[in-house]
Amino acid sequence: MTSILIILNNYFHDVATAVLLSSAVVLLVVARVAGEDALVRVYPALTRFARGALAWIVVGGIPRTIFFTRYEWVPAVVKGIVPALVVKHTLMAAAVIAGSIMWVRIGRRVRAGGGAGARDA
Repeated sequence: MTSILIILNNYFHDVATAVLLSSAVVLLVVARVAGEDALVRVYPALTRFARGALAWIVVGGIPRTIFFTRYEWVPAVVKGIVPALVVKHTLMAAAVIAGSIMWVRIGRRVRAGGGAGARDA
């Protein structure tokens, strides 16, 4: 049962990384296509997604780190795919960093524009 929970945690940890980055990308697209007013309106809802994703990244990262050797490193060594594991984790770290930077910049932009959506976020 522990193995299943750790594997699910790792999967959802990866999904949370994708949610963080993709929600920031969606905001950028909304701002470009629909304009600043639409950005201010959707910002609070997408911010909840991003905050939830960031929380899962932090909390889910704890068991992932604890069990990394057993559930990720050793299987990668046995299968000879350590470079793929390194690339995966490098890309995931880059996605978290990029998503976080994008959210900070978008947040500044929304707050600078004012509006109710900026206060709710």
